[in-house]
Amino acid sequence: MSQHIRLISTTGILLPILLLASCQSVQQSQVSVDYYKISGSSTEDLDSEIKRKGPKINGGLHAVAIARIKMFPKVTYARQGKGCRVDTAKVAVNAKVTLPKWTGRRTASRKLGKAWDNIDRYTRAHEATHVNLAFDYAKRIEDNVLALPAMDDCERLRAETKSIVDHYLKLHDAAQRKFDADEQSRFSALARQQKIAQSL
Repeated sequence: MSQHIRLISTTGILLPILLLASCQSVQQSQVSVDYYKISGSSTEDLDSEIKRKGPKINGGLHAVAIARIKMFPKVTYARQGKGCRVDTAKVAVNAKVTLPKWTGRRTASRKLGKAWDNIDRYTRAHEATHVNLAFDYAKRIEDNVLALPAMDDCERLRAETKSIVDHYLKLHDAAQRKFDADEQSRFSALARQQKIAQSL
């Protein structure tokens, strides 16, 4: 695989974090986007800038874009007779997306500009899908925790809650990785078409 493809396509590294203490204050979901500036008027210039300035991922490489996602589950319980039941379940999603901002567009060729526009649209859509997946699995966690029946043993209920949360966080991580894997071939084809990267 060429260096161009590897750098551009290694996106969406996720960092799910589990916080399951009933005393934790409820955190609101938040999605933010920030940018790092790159400049240049050729493919080589853009590649060099990304390698130097792009967000770091595992192994120390620099990606074109990345979505860093944290999940904050919050579950509260209420007494029911001698036992207890789940009262509320909320999973806040905190997503920070980092994207490139090309400042050398005016001095670049029209062909390179059009190619970059296509890559930029794809990158934004790719990271948005990662964020949407996180919200989807947050909802699954909430629904399944709220569906737990009341139990006589509150500690057992807390343990069941944690088991559900852990299970869906693992499924979420697997879904994110599968999405990246499925997108590899599609992005490679796009990159070859736009002559941004060499063929595999």
